[in-house]
Amino acid sequence: MTAGIDRGRPRRGSHNRRCCDAIEERRLLRAAARGDSGARDRLVVCHLGLVRAVASRYRDLGLPFDDLVQEGALGLLEAIDRYDPGRRVAFETFARFRVRRAIRNALTERARLVRLPKHVVERRRLLAGAEATLVAALARPPTPAELAADTGVSYDAVVEALTASITPLSLDQEAASDGSPLESLVADSTAPNPERETLVADRRRRVRDALTRLTPRQREVVNLHFGLDGSPADLASVATTLHLSEQRTRTIENVALCELANELEPKAGPREN
Repeated sequence: MTAGIDRGRPRRGSHNRRCCDAIEERRLLRAAARGDSGARDRLVVCHLGLVRAVASRYRDLGLPFDDLVQEGALGLLEAIDRYDPGRRVAFETFARFRVRRAIRNALTERARLVRLPKHVVERRRLLAGAEATLVAALARPPTPAELAADTGVSYDAVVEALTASITPLSLDQEAASDGSPLESLVADSTAPNPERETLVADRRRRVRDALTRLTPRQREVVNLHFGLDGSPADLASVATTLHLSEQRTRTIENVALCELANELEPKAGPREN
């Protein structure tokens, strides 16, 4: 009678035996340590099942599954390069640690705009598994208190992890029924303040009107010194440009500024008796 095929979930480590046994694994590790790239590639193929098994525990935590597998594969390569065939620890144990660490680092560094500490990433993974179990048992999403009781994690730590798991929204995503993006509903802190812009424009208009009441020479001095029509210049340069002495130029400017102050000063209303 032909033996039946076990179609159940493979046991931990069974993925290795499908492509290489323990003896071949040791031979490949020694060859990889000598720089044999072919042996290194063979080890990667033999342990991809390990990578996928570890990556599956970190689904839905901020990175697509394929990215998790890719990051885990990088950890596997690091394990192959760093493993000492003479040490007592099994290679699979050593590789599992490196794969898990690489995936956690990727979740910490790349999965979010705001980086999360590694312990928060691991706590989120724990809570995600507990939440799935409680949803099946309660037929509703569990409360933070129920998650805390089920996992043994403190209530405050559960709330912290759940809050940290909120994914940032894209400003390009649709936010209204007319298809308007979320960006159109968010105030732009860099945009000019309309009220301030109106006040500045009004002041400029009043200054231009006041300048028309100065003599041509006074307007020249003020324009050149304060850069109203270009870059400002020091008083000595203004005097040279206008073929005047510096003292004469300063006097003209002082008179002009007094005239402008009188024009721009708010007019006082009639006094009350």
